[in-house]
Amino acid sequence: MLNYQELAIARVRDHAIIKNKENQDYLEQICDPFHVNTQELINRVLQSPITINFHPDRFSNNGKTILENLLEQGLYHGQFRTGTTNGGRTAFIGGDRFCWEQRLFYHSYPDDSIDRPKYGALNVLRYIDGASVRFGSCYFTLKQEIVKRCTFSYGDSSTNPTTLCTADTFSGVLADLFRDVQKNGRLLNRVVLSEQETLAILLNQSDKIKDKGKNLDQCIETHVHGDIVLGDDIDSFYMDESFQKTPFAKQAEDLCHKYNIALQWIPERQVDIEAIGDLFRGPMIPKLAQKIDRLLGHNQGIIDASLIGAASRDSALNPKSWQDIGNEAEIFQYLKQLWHTVGYFG
Repeated sequence: MLNYQELAIARVRDHAIIKNKENQDYLEQICDPFHVNTQELINRVLQSPITINFHPDRFSNNGKTILENLLEQGLYHGQFRTGTTNGGRTAFIGGDRFCWEQRLFYHSYPDDSIDRPKYGALNVLRYIDGASVRFGSCYFTLKQEIVKRCTFSYGDSSTNPTTLCTADTFSGVLADLFRDVQKNGRLLNRVVLSEQETLAILLNQSDKIKDKGKNLDQCIETHVHGDIVLGDDIDSFYMDESFQKTPFAKQAEDLCHKYNIALQWIPERQVDIEAIGDLFRGPMIPKLAQKIDRLLGHNQGIIDASLIGAASRDSALNPKSWQDIGNEAEIFQYLKQLWHTVGYFG
């Protein structure tokens, strides 16, 4: 790790320690009546897999797809280096992502650094579609030991979270999770009735990745500081089954063979185009889905992850064909929103 990456983790730890006693006391008030050891609870939650959701079939800034670059380079890079994102495109000096990173990590990263944190989420509920579906149809799970060079926030960093911690000061994030249970009756995106039910869920999670979570918004965001080396740091690659009928399936197999990664498949998510209305993500989304089906989907009346990716690549190569949908920035936004629709309803 670089010196400023280590400094970022140290500064987050130092600030989290200030409230650590208060958060520990709060958690003990919840745990003690049920004879739950607070540290054991923290350890159990931190054993949850860290997932990095992404779209492997999108173009990077070198003209190759993300999956091609992963196969060739053996490294997972962040937006400041690749220019690709499934959120906001503000990874430049003065951009929104730059500003919130400087705030979150106490200005540890030099302004001109491109070796910045890589973003994932803690898959506490072991969802088979990953902890943060918003950011991609596929995902990597990271090996457990990487937790030592992670920081965590309760909620997405773009929402200005107030709690940030490290693995050894994790009581802050866990306390915020229980405050959300008490205030809103939810454990991330799952409805719960009580702290007791929440404890039971957290302590009795199977290690098996299971149901689709369709979790677009509520997460324990995880920031990995330092390189993510595929052969050293990645445990599994979960890919949407819609890619099985595309060349990306062979590339995924090659990637996993080369770097000793387990290839797993997420049950295909698709939606009927006729079922896509205006309410969820606006009136342009059904129009975009219909166009994709007509140009790329052989009028089968469905939309899935691989078709959305094909549309993304085609719109970059043949922008004039997509002018009826919007300009480049608008198409990027609509494709994101169409994926949200498939990820949530598919």
